Amino acid sequence: MKLRDLLAKVPQISIPVSHPALDCEVTGLATNSHAVKMGDLFLGMLGTRVDGGDFWQGAIASGAIAAIVSPQAAEKAAAILSKEMSQQGEIPCMIAVDDMTQVCAQIATAFYDYPAKKLKLVGVTGTNGKTTTTHLIEFLLTKAALNTALFGTLYTRWQGFQETAIHTTPFAVDLQKQLAESVKAGCNFGIMEVSSHALAQRRVLGCNFDVAVFTNLTQDHLDYHRDLEDYFNAKALLFSPDYLQGRAIINLDDAYGRRIIETLNSEQVWSYSTSDRAADLWASDLEYQPNGVKGILHTPKGETAFYLPLVGQYNLSNLLAAVGVGLQFGLDLQAIALSLPEFSGVPGRVEKVQISPDQDISVIVDYAHTPDSLENLLKAARPFIPGRMICVFGCGGDRDRTKRPKMGKIVAELADVTIVTSDNPRTEDPERILQDILTGISPEVKPIVLGDRAQAILTAILEAQPGDGVLIAGKGHEDYQILGTEKVHFDDREQAREALKARLLIVNC
Repeated sequence: MKLRDLLAKVPQISIPVSHPALDCEVTGLATNSHAVKMGDLFLGMLGTRVDGGDFWQGAIASGAIAAIVSPQAAEKAAAILSKEMSQQGEIPCMIAVDDMTQVCAQIATAFYDYPAKKLKLVGVTGTNGKTTTTHLIEFLLTKAALNTALFGTLYTRWQGFQETAIHTTPFAVDLQKQLAESVKAGCNFGIMEVSSHALAQRRVLGCNFDVAVFTNLTQDHLDYHRDLEDYFNAKALLFSPDYLQGRAIINLDDAYGRRIIETLNSEQVWSYSTSDRAADLWASDLEYQPNGVKGILHTPKGETAFYLPLVGQYNLSNLLAAVGVGLQFGLDLQAIALSLPEFSGVPGRVEKVQISPDQDISVIVDYAHTPDSLENLLKAARPFIPGRMICVFGCGGDRDRTKRPKMGKIVAELADVTIVTSDNPRTEDPERILQDILTGISPEVKPIVLGDRAQAILTAILEAQPGDGVLIAGKGHEDYQILGTEKVHFDDREQAREALKARLLIVNC
């Protein structure tokens, strides 16, 4: 597509009267000046610390045919061009726009030929449960032989392709490229985790969602959002006309979910609840077991018995949302129920670590990193641990400090043994993070404090007696730890396996 034609698709852009670059073919989009290739259009995004537009020179030098930048960057560029480059031939094509975020998304959408319109798109937002819910939806659609792409926290994947994710929801250029690639690969459905950051930063502009799901809202990301209300308002954007073009499936058990329901036409909404019979999707005759939950599903399309091989009430809630999406796309309820026992779970979500069939302690790794998710994990695990419950957890650095004492309090009250350790301290002092957690723990509780996470996991597993359960919370699927500005390899599951081997050697001695 010629640059002139691409720019014409974005109303906010004033196309230059004339410039040779306008008749050049745009072969790609780049937001990083170091990643520019010959023929790319450079988009100088505004960051939290720097204006990407200031790096236009490197982009042009690397072969960008033009640069779209903020007015501030354009003004600085004009001064440089008038002094240094006017005698060197053609002046680069520089286009200033007031709203780089919106224009970037619109250009990406147009360049990749509006891929979201070619997919039945599902967006799932909420504090907890997004990853499990999207995986369940992907599983149900795939079992129904529907070509489905998944875009989420763990990875972007579809049949024949999988790539580790960097962000829960990518930035607009990367997201539109991924959507286009999934369409090219033959996908008809797309399932997307939509983060509050993505909504606030308008990364998903150009995405029309046939179904939007709200799981819940509890404290998280208050290092980014002003307060819980600001966080909620970001999540609620997914259910605005800018994005939602079909049905909303919303958790009736959540107070914020009920607020969203009030803003929508009743015809737009299917509500779900783990117990409230007023909901469109609910469950009865429930039996929570060590390896799953069984009961009766009640839906707008009938009812059926089911068994889900995931533990806890919160996973039942995730299931109800996923079933609602499946039914919305015409899946048969009985076929859904028959397929559920085959669901293999999600990496790092209540993932069991076991090195031998006769292992006499249970070890679970989970991503729980908010007060609510940590409490849900501990309460769900408790009935199935005959002995003591030992919990290893920490809190991330450079993130919301206010949740640290809350998480400490929850673990101290619900676990039998509390082990406080580091998570991803990032650039924050690890000791300060540990102290923040400890302020929420009652003086009567004597937690074990070990900043070395590997040592903490080893201590927990060696401390465990037959029948005990060790819960390792906070990192789940992550295979790294961020220390300062360095990302080093670290996997809770690997550490747990090594600790179990050490315990086995001791027991057999």
